[in-house]
Amino acid sequence: MDKDRRLRNSQKPTKDTGAALPVRRLPMQLRGVGHGARAAMDWVLPPRCALCSSMIRGQAGLCVTCFQSMQFLADPLCDCCGRPTSVRETGPICAPCLTAPPAYDWMRAAFAYDDASRALILALKYRDRLDVVPALSTWMAGVAAEKIGPNDIIIPVPLHWRRYLARRFNQSAALALALAKKVEARYAPDWIERVRNTPPMKAMNRKQRSDNVRGAFAVSPARRSVLAGQNVVLVDDVYTSGATIEELSAELRACGVARIGVVVVARVVGHTHFRQEFELE
Repeated sequence: MDKDRRLRNSQKPTKDTGAALPVRRLPMQLRGVGHGARAAMDWVLPPRCALCSSMIRGQAGLCVTCFQSMQFLADPLCDCCGRPTSVRETGPICAPCLTAPPAYDWMRAAFAYDDASRALILALKYRDRLDVVPALSTWMAGVAAEKIGPNDIIIPVPLHWRRYLARRFNQSAALALALAKKVEARYAPDWIERVRNTPPMKAMNRKQRSDNVRGAFAVSPARRSVLAGQNVVLVDDVYTSGATIEELSAELRACGVARIGVVVVARVVGHTHFRQEFELE
């Protein structure tokens, strides 16, 4: 799996070129062949819903019933954190972001983080359901495409190499690559490394989570100058306490990054929804 390193984002590359990878696309004349091969594979091994395992068509990822159980995030949303806001909030920025601005500039999530979205992310993360990536990236692009420019650099949240060996792929890198293709932005795996194998954060409170990831990420010296003045979009599967994204954003700010966006599959929408048993790590 992942022979060309595009879903890796865990260890240093063999050669540091300082350039983002172009998103490879099949020539137009070969795309029909790809669609035919996919149709044949679907006939032999029919795709199944990631949640209930019922048979579905194409790359929908979910059956109709499970799709209807997902809580999509729609306007009105905070311009900064992407949290659903009340109609009584008159400004574009929610009160928590005004009181304690996050290290990033904007965030968008396709779903609220609840039991349904958690099960979908777990299917990708631990059951190798990479077949749900096309659907997830489509929904992510739907909420974030207007905020991502063609020169923006899309970077997945990295895995430490030990965790990568255990999982065999980085689910955030799979999502980031698919998103980069859909919005036609630059994909940059391995630009940020996870230099410390942090313990799982399931049983940690917010302060412990922040302490756990402090100093866990690093941009190589050759890429620090390349990132100066750039717009970066971080991609992850879920946003809960925000400790990982805040630490990554701080590292990018130290490199002179001009604007930081975040796109995730699902995010916690309120403190009352932040339950430790929801944590995926």
